[in-house]
Amino acid sequence: MKFIIFNWKSYLNFDESNFLIKFISKTKFKNKYNLIVAPSSFSLGFLKNKYKNVNFSGQNFDFYGKGGFTSFIPISDLSENNINYALIGHSEVRQYRKENNSIVNLKLKLTLDTKITPIVCIGEDLNTYKKKLTTDYLKKQIIETFDKNTQYKEVFIAYEPLWAIGSGLVPTNDEISKIADFIKFFLKDYSFKKLKILYGGSVNSENLEQLSKIKELDGFLVGSASIKKSFINKFKL
Repeated sequence: MKFIIFNWKSYLNFDESNFLIKFISKTKFKNKYNLIVAPSSFSLGFLKNKYKNVNFSGQNFDFYGKGGFTSFIPISDLSENNINYALIGHSEVRQYRKENNSIVNLKLKLTLDTKITPIVCIGEDLNTYKKKLTTDYLKKQIIETFDKNTQYKEVFIAYEPLWAIGSGLVPTNDEISKIADFIKFFLKDYSFKKLKILYGGSVNSENLEQLSKIKELDGFLVGSASIKKSFINKFKL
């Protein structure tokens, strides 16, 4: 089973999201794929309640909980609406909302008391990659995000090198394979009921077949390509 996460970011308005989800809900996909859609927070609740046969993810949530926190999204908004997945620590949230590893750690802990499977995003910048310090960078992210004394349920880790997101640049299959192996090896002393490794960063119709040859991966986190019917059709029966 390969998990394909469609991260629609802020690309689509409500009507466009509804139109595309309607298309997905009526399409039969190959059994080897589990498609999960992360629409905007504005659209998420409505779409989840209307299209029962589609798997949904939140793009984000905040750790404050319910209360006087203007503009924030408590995790209960997701869990009470039976949203089964949520992105945590996406690079754009880290960049624009100044989310750091400590906050990602707090948010990850919140999912333990819910049925939400966290999709934790990690990845290095271009300078780190050029200096061949990727594994050192990822090691620091992992250490500050996960706790060895915590019993995690199902967790997805999405390796998304910052320099590949939206740039059209993609690491080689061998590079991605080695990173996936490194993540699994480094986390061997941590406790997970299930651990899935995804790749994200300029995944599109042109490179999907090549990237799918990486046996160490459990799927992909896809951005702008996932709003195109031509890409979605790649997974049809």
